Amino acid sequence: MPSLPRKVVIFAAADGLILQSTGNGPRYNANNEFPSLRIDYKTNRISSLSGPASVLSERKEFAGLESYGLVGLLSVASHSFLITITQRQQVAQIQGKPVYAIGNVAVIPTSSHADANHAITQAKESILQGEESDDSDTGSEDADVSEAESDDGDADVNTAPASPVRGSPHSRTGSISSNVTETMMGKRPRFGRFAANWLSRKAMGLPGLGTVELNADTVGIPLVELKERDIIAARSEYAANDDKSITPENDGVSPKDNEVEPPTMTKPMELLPKLLRYTKLIFSSRNFFFSYDYDLTRPVNTQPSAPNGNLPLHKVADELFFWNRNLMTPFAEADAHHFVLPLIQGFVGQSEFTVAEKLGSASSQTEPSEARILDEEKDAQGTQTASEKRGFLLTLVSRRSVKRPGLRYLRRGVDDDGNTANTVETEQILSVPDWEPSRNVYSYLQVRGSIPLYFSQSPYSFKPVPVLHHSTDTNKFAFERHFRNFSRRYGKIQSVSLVDKHAPELKLGEQYEKYAQGLNESGGIDGMPLGFEWFDFHNECRGMKFENVSRLVDKLAPTLCEFKDTIVNNGTVLQSQTGVVRTNCMDCLDRTGVAQCAFGQWALERELKEEGIDIDLGGDSSTRWFNILWADNGDAISKQYSSTAALKGDYTRTRKRDYRGALNDFGLTLSRYYNNIVNDYFSQACIDYFLGNVSTQVFSEFATELQTADPGISVHKLRQNAIDTSCRIVISDQSEEFLGGWTMLTPKQPNSLRTLPFEESVLLLTDAAVYSCRFDWNTDKVLSFERIDLRSITRIKYGTYITSTLTEAQSDEQSNVGLVVEFREGDNNALRVNTRSLRSEVDPKALDNQWDMASWFTSSQKQRTRILAFKALPLSNSVTQTQRQKSVTVSDTEWVRNICTEIERALRVGDAMETDERRPSVIESSEIISLADAKKRTGLFEHLVHDIKKMVWA
Repeated sequence: MPSLPRKVVIFAAADGLILQSTGNGPRYNANNEFPSLRIDYKTNRISSLSGPASVLSERKEFAGLESYGLVGLLSVASHSFLITITQRQQVAQIQGKPVYAIGNVAVIPTSSHADANHAITQAKESILQGEESDDSDTGSEDADVSEAESDDGDADVNTAPASPVRGSPHSRTGSISSNVTETMMGKRPRFGRFAANWLSRKAMGLPGLGTVELNADTVGIPLVELKERDIIAARSEYAANDDKSITPENDGVSPKDNEVEPPTMTKPMELLPKLLRYTKLIFSSRNFFFSYDYDLTRPVNTQPSAPNGNLPLHKVADELFFWNRNLMTPFAEADAHHFVLPLIQGFVGQSEFTVAEKLGSASSQTEPSEARILDEEKDAQGTQTASEKRGFLLTLVSRRSVKRPGLRYLRRGVDDDGNTANTVETEQILSVPDWEPSRNVYSYLQVRGSIPLYFSQSPYSFKPVPVLHHSTDTNKFAFERHFRNFSRRYGKIQSVSLVDKHAPELKLGEQYEKYAQGLNESGGIDGMPLGFEWFDFHNECRGMKFENVSRLVDKLAPTLCEFKDTIVNNGTVLQSQTGVVRTNCMDCLDRTGVAQCAFGQWALERELKEEGIDIDLGGDSSTRWFNILWADNGDAISKQYSSTAALKGDYTRTRKRDYRGALNDFGLTLSRYYNNIVNDYFSQACIDYFLGNVSTQVFSEFATELQTADPGISVHKLRQNAIDTSCRIVISDQSEEFLGGWTMLTPKQPNSLRTLPFEESVLLLTDAAVYSCRFDWNTDKVLSFERIDLRSITRIKYGTYITSTLTEAQSDEQSNVGLVVEFREGDNNALRVNTRSLRSEVDPKALDNQWDMASWFTSSQKQRTRILAFKALPLSNSVTQTQRQKSVTVSDTEWVRNICTEIERALRVGDAMETDERRPSVIESSEIISLADAKKRTGLFEHLVHDIKKMVWA
């Protein structure tokens, strides 16, 4: 496998951004020529360069930024930004190869020379300030680390820090961003949730980004002469890389220039800094890890072998854990493979420990000898008995899946492809410190992941009730698909559920058990049974006796022995792990962390026994390092999913639980609650965008709805299922021919145009009637439907249908369209309510076994005109799924008109069967609610509520 460059120097040249690899990376030839790239300012095209390394570095006009690798290229509308690693910290060494955590990144705009040069200068100043802070705060300890580095930036690794939290920092990692929770809650003013520039209703103008164009004629001009798009990119870069707010004094634009800026600039300027700040924040959170020579995306036994030796690292990386793959796509497509550095999100930690065996005990090759973890302090005092010391290294690597990624209440359960939220593969590796090939290396895998059913929980409750979604068949399909995928990757599966056996978790736990039993009754997973164990964690460990989790380990001991672990010696796999324990609670965080730590302890004791050492880690007072390592792992996974450290961390670290730990957990719970209802919505949109799961439209959706679509759930499939279900239930007359079905929005109150909130309903058309069906999208049931006989329809209007003017998207007359069906009341029209899902509000005497039928009108009202109003849903969303099967050239207005035409065609066919006379066209094109009327109807209170929401969520 070719070596990646240890450092990349970035220069802002006149015609493009130059990326020059240095250090021990690959060379083109013996003339010291290194791979180099140019990112063109005009086109953002990446092209290869070649030449001696000194050619660029000797040109004084270039301000070179020394980085440790690239995260990728972030493109937003017509803007692109290079994300590069400026600070790193070594956290481990695996097989002698260093593993680093990203400490900080720089976001460099690629729009012009002036923007790029300013960003590079600013990043260099930030690094220098960090080094000065290190010198004053950490003293000689950091200096020792720095001196241990070679010229190419690699540290001389003898002992690795136990974890990113406790390890000494790299010499360039002095100024590291704080965690997501602290920063977003206002530790830094620029992330304040009540920032004044977000109070205006015009401040959420992300859709305007799509109209910003690159101007190729502005390359190299001074900042004061930059046109609109250059100022936007420059200010965005300032916001991402500078702690100071942008003022006329520090951005090079005079007050007079500020006064005459076009108003349209406000729209993209307000959003781009927010997106870039989050980009810098998430990649500087110490949650991303990389190695130049070791594939962190794969377990130790599946590292690239000789046949793949010539492939670039990203070509052999497991896509399931390759977090910056989408951001690196432009480099891979340009054949710049040496610059593609795969990142994982999760945790990497390491601890070295020594085991003391009593002299004269049995040999390690026969019976295990009595041993204990060596207490170094007592040994230094000479109080240890005569013993033989053996050194070991324990490494923990957790890899978060890129499938169904995101944050706590916004990503729950399973998606259509069988992927579950918060899926994390954790590998525990036992080796000797120097990784001597002739010594055994042990690898033990565990997995956590959300319950593989469709469910959700409200973030607005301290104890949210899980709500199951969709039909039994839909859940069964996703459930079985999930475990088939798991089985192909890991072999046999032992599922461990830690949810409570009482409300509110009981119902979900019962459904999980039910589907597991059903899977086994139908033949299991490709012939293999699914192991299922329901361990009521809170009941078993009540009274804060978390040590009772050992009961679970003891019960599953035969299964754990059957699954074994992986043993590698001299590059040869002597034994393979044949199964995996899949653990879950509700969030797969706190209870799961305690249980996985217990399974990890069991595996370590068993592996040491293979080495001839018999030891009880749970009863050894010198194993605090093991507890801390697993606690650090739990905190890291928790921060990435819930923005706070894990609960029950005091027990994981100390094996003790007291009131102080309970109080700390209460504080973390409050912090989680705040993040769940405030910060997570925009963060989720950014994560989906980084991974390429959504388009730029995700930010437009966020600006309008303050939430975004779930890319793992096929909206088109859900809506088609609703149409099929409604058709099967409501069309009772077999003689009626089904002609078409659509999903649209309807006012909450019947016979009205603007009763908020609008509900998504199903519109069905047969050769005899139009049906308006109100649908329960959680249970896939029809709540009620109204049948309108085609002969009673008097007019169909279509046109502009604006129900709110709070955002630009809602005020767009071209995309906000709908139709209104006017009809006469009559005996052939009816309303039915599903009494199994909704309490009936009509005469109980009219009820039958399933449906409640009532005449909506009295005989004296039969000729009164009523209406059904429908508003078109967006033709597409950020998930780039077409919600309707149509040509991309069809506009919203044309799509609605086609529905009107279908209804009129069915009406005319019915008329022709009864009489030779044809009535005039009933279709009329006119505004339903115009923009002017909508502005009048949108009151100050609605504006106030929206502004408050925007102030909090945005």
